[in-house]
Amino acid sequence: MSSEAKSFIYVAVLKDTALSVSGVIELNPERDPDKKCVRVGRMSGLMHANQIFRKCRFKNKRSILKGYTTEYESNGIKSKLEVGLRLERALIQQLRHEGWTVINRPPKLNSSVYVIELDPSVQQHRDVRRNNPRSRSTMECLYVGQTRRSPEQRFQEHHTGEGEKKGGRHLKGKCIKLRPDLYEFYNPMPLLESLELERDLAGDLRAKGYTVLGGH
Repeated sequence: MSSEAKSFIYVAVLKDTALSVSGVIELNPERDPDKKCVRVGRMSGLMHANQIFRKCRFKNKRSILKGYTTEYESNGIKSKLEVGLRLERALIQQLRHEGWTVINRPPKLNSSVYVIELDPSVQQHRDVRRNNPRSRSTMECLYVGQTRRSPEQRFQEHHTGEGEKKGGRHLKGKCIKLRPDLYEFYNPMPLLESLELERDLAGDLRAKGYTVLGGH
């Protein structure tokens, strides 16, 4: 695998002027005044990493003095994004506990999971049957997804085929309706939680006998 295809977690050490940003002190109650301000993030490709450390703007000022990167792989989880978000969050917590002033804000509640009821004819596809060995003929066919858009927008994209490249195989013309009774009470949530819940919700629904697509 080439370095450009790999992903990295980085820690950048910032100038002390970062302390003047609103809310930074409150985010770091255990901060050690003798330790620097830092920012934790994710990136793809070593070339991208080098560019960040050569030239990065924080509040319109070049502010990175130095930093380091840690390469990570997906470790069996399909979503490298999910793995990166987990590592990023864990490192933020660790650094704060060690007394570093970490400027990262709490994750935004900008993501949702959604469930679409599908036409039963999707069961004719061999891969659908293979992935749902315990499905019951009396239970509906469902698609479980995750999005930073609205569930309504994703429903339309899947139904018209616009969302096919985003993992919605077999969905074009097969979407009957959204099933908010199965997902609405979870939303909204941070991106990491939505990725985890998408997978877990799909697994739970399969265990109940639904035929489930998606849930990557």
